[in-house]
Amino acid sequence: MADLRALFSSNDPVGEREAFTNRQAQWTVVATAIEEHLRRLADPTFNVEDLEAPRTNILTFFGVGGIGKSTLLRKLEATLTEAEQRPQQWGAPAWAGEKILPIRIDLARSRTSTGSAFENVVLTVRLALAAAVGRPLPSFDLALRRYWDVQHPGEPLEEYVRRTGLAGRFGQLLPQQLQAAVSETVGALQLPGLVGSAAGQVTTALVKALRERRDRARALAGCTRTAALLEADPDLEALSFYPHLLAWEINRLPTKKQVTPVILLDTFEDTEDRHRDTERLLQRLVWLMPHCLFVISGRNRLRWADDALQGQLDYTGPHAWPGLAPQGGLLAGAAGQGGARQHLIGDFSPQDCDAYLAGRLTHDDGQPLIAVDIRTVITRRSHGLPLHLDLAVARFLEIRRTGRTPAPADFDHTFPALIARTLSDLTGDERHVLRSASLLDAFDLDLATRAAGLAHQAAARRLTERPMVTQDPYAIWPYHLHGAIRTALRATDTHTEDGWTHADWHRAAERALDALGRQWQDAHTRIPSRTLLVACLRQGLRLARDHRLDDLAWLTDAAFAYTDDSVWEPLAPPTTPATGQAPVDTPADALAEVLTAIARRQHEHREGCGSSGVTVGIKQ
Repeated sequence: MADLRALFSSNDPVGEREAFTNRQAQWTVVATAIEEHLRRLADPTFNVEDLEAPRTNILTFFGVGGIGKSTLLRKLEATLTEAEQRPQQWGAPAWAGEKILPIRIDLARSRTSTGSAFENVVLTVRLALAAAVGRPLPSFDLALRRYWDVQHPGEPLEEYVRRTGLAGRFGQLLPQQLQAAVSETVGALQLPGLVGSAAGQVTTALVKALRERRDRARALAGCTRTAALLEADPDLEALSFYPHLLAWEINRLPTKKQVTPVILLDTFEDTEDRHRDTERLLQRLVWLMPHCLFVISGRNRLRWADDALQGQLDYTGPHAWPGLAPQGGLLAGAAGQGGARQHLIGDFSPQDCDAYLAGRLTHDDGQPLIAVDIRTVITRRSHGLPLHLDLAVARFLEIRRTGRTPAPADFDHTFPALIARTLSDLTGDERHVLRSASLLDAFDLDLATRAAGLAHQAAARRLTERPMVTQDPYAIWPYHLHGAIRTALRATDTHTEDGWTHADWHRAAERALDALGRQWQDAHTRIPSRTLLVACLRQGLRLARDHRLDDLAWLTDAAFAYTDDSVWEPLAPPTTPATGQAPVDTPADALAEVLTAIARRQHEHREGCGSSGVTVGIKQ
C-alpha cells in the first residue's frame, strides 16, 4: 500500500510504500479467533436466535494512541480481502474454502458524518453484504426501508449513501435490494394491490400475515421475533435490534452465497462517554449478530464483563462475555489485563523500530533513505511508540524540503503531537493527574493523587486503567507511565491549551516530594523498610534536583536512616551530574554526592577489612 503522505512530501524519487513491521502475534490471535469462530458456526447446536448463550464472537486490541491499532486493522482488512496482501511474516491461515467478508468501520469518521454514528455502522455493514451476497435480505431490508422512510422523509437512501461516501462503487446495490425486498414481500403475500406502496403499508400486511401464521409469510420472514420488530416504532432504538433480523438472514443464505463477516471496529474510544449511549447500541449489535466476528480496537479495554456496568449496558458480566473477563485473578482495572479475547498492543522492539524506519523511506535501489545513526536516535527517543516514528519520518522529509541534510541532532527530541493525541480523550482531572504522575518514575493511587493535590482517587484510578500506564503488581509502586508520553509531557506541554507553566510544574514537584515523604514516614513509623527507603530516596532526590527544590524536608531524615541502617545501595544515577554538565549546585545534588561517597567508602572499607563492622555516618 502506498504511503501517499511520503510520496507527496518530496520531489526526490524516494520509495513511497507504507512500512508495516511485525505484529505477527496479533495476526496469530486473529487467525486463531477466526478458526474457532468457524468451528462454532459449524456446530449443529449453534442457533443464531439464541439470545441467552454467552458471546465469544469478539476480539479486542487496545493500546495508547499512536501504537498502531488502526494500521493493524487496515492490514487485517487487506489480508482477509486478498491473500496476496498478507505480510510475509504472517503465516497462512488454517481455514480454507471459507468466504470471509472483512468490513472495517472507523467509528471516529462515523461520528462526524451526517446522521447518527450507529445508523452509519448499520448501513455500512448492509452495504458490504449487498456487494458480497448480491441479493435482498427480506425481513431486515423491509425493516430498514420502513425505518428510513420514517426517519429521513424526503431524503432518498441513494442520495444519502452517495453524499456521505459510505458506499464506494456498491452504492446503488443497497437501495435496489431494499426495493426488491419490498416487491418480493408483496409478491409472496399475493397482494397485487400493494404494488408500489410504501414500505410501511407492506410491513403492516406482512405483520398481519405473520400473526395469522400464513406459510408464505413465515417462509419469507420466519425469524421468531420478526413481527414484534416490524410492529415497533421505527426509531433508533428499534434500529439497534434489527441486526437480529440481519443475522437470521445471513444464517439462512444458500451454500453458494454464505459468507462469514469479520467486522473491524476502529477507534472504539470515540463511542465511550459516561452515558454510554452509542456503546450500548454497538454492544447490542455484537450480541445480536453471533454469526459475525467483531474485532475492536481502541485505547481502553472493554469493560463489558464488569458487573458494575449492569444497567448501563444490556449485557454485562463474565458469564455474558467470558473472553473479556480479566484472567488469573488480577484486578479488573489493571492496565494491560484483559480477558483471553483482550490484547494489549505493545511497543515496537528496538529491532522493529529500526526495520520500520529503514523500510518507510527508501531510494530507488531499495536502500534506506534514513541513515543508521539517525535511526538509532529516533529509536531511542521513541520508546517503541510507532506514532513517534511516523512523526520523525515527517520531520525528516520536512528538513529535506529545506535543502538541508538531516542530522541525528534534529531528532533528539520529542513531538508535541504525541501529547495532543494522549490528552484528547482525558478529562480535566485525568490530565492533571497525568502531568503530576509524569514527575514520578513509578506511583500508586495515593502517590498520584497527593502529587496532583486532589482529594479523591477517582481520577487516578481511571488513569491507571488506560494503556499508557503499565502495571507491575509486585513493585513497591505498581504503576508506570509510558516512557515516550512521560518525556513528551515534560518537554512539550506548553504547546497544549491547558499546559502547565514552570511554576505549575514546580508546585507539582513539591507536592510529589511531600507525598513520597509521607509514604516513607508512615511506613517507617510502623515497620521500617530498606527497600522503600531506597526507592523514596531515589525518586525524592531526583525530584529535588530536577526542579531545584531548596527545602529537602524529609530527605535529610531519610539520609540518616540510610546511613544508620548501613543500606549502601546505590542512589545514583540519576542524581549524579553527567559528564560535561555543571558541577553540583543544588542541595539535592550535594546530599546525593555525600551519600554516594559514604557508600563508596563503606564498600572499600568492607573489601579491605572484611566484616569489621565499621560504619561511617553523617554528622549533624
